[in-house]
Amino acid sequence: MEKFWIWALVLLAGGAAAQESVPLSKLPFSPARQAGNTLYVSGQVARDAAGKDVKESVEAETRQVMENLGRILGEHGYTFDDVVSATVYLADIEDYHTMNKVYASYFRNGFPSRACVGGVTLVFGFKVEISCIAYKEHK
Repeated sequence: MEKFWIWALVLLAGGAAAQESVPLSKLPFSPARQAGNTLYVSGQVARDAAGKDVKESVEAETRQVMENLGRILGEHGYTFDDVVSATVYLADIEDYHTMNKVYASYFRNGFPSRACVGGVTLVFGFKVEISCIAYKEHK
C-alpha cells in the first residue's frame, strides 16, 4: 500500500516516477479473459513476442500493439471482425491521426465502438496502449 501512495504523490506533484522494464508475463494480469462468448483483452503496448520494445514511432508502436491484439484474439478464436469495443490511450493526443491511420487498417468489416484518451502517462514510457472487447454469437 505504501508504494501506491508514493506513486500517487509523485503523480499529484506532477513528477514522473521511473518505471522498471519487466516482462509482461510477470505482471499481475491476464492478457485476456473469456466470459461466455465475450473476450476481454487487456491493454497492449508495443512490446513484441520476444520482449523487445518497439518505440521507433507512433506508427510503429500502433502497428505492434495491433499485432499483439490480433495474436491474442487469434489464440482465443477471434478476429478483428469480432471486436465490438476498443479503448485507446495516447501519451500525446497530437498522435491521434497517426495512430488512427494504422488502427483503421486492421478493421475490414466495420469499426468497433471506441474511446480515445490522450495526455496520459503510459507504462514503460510507451506512447500507445489499446484494449478491446470481442464477441462471437456462437463460441
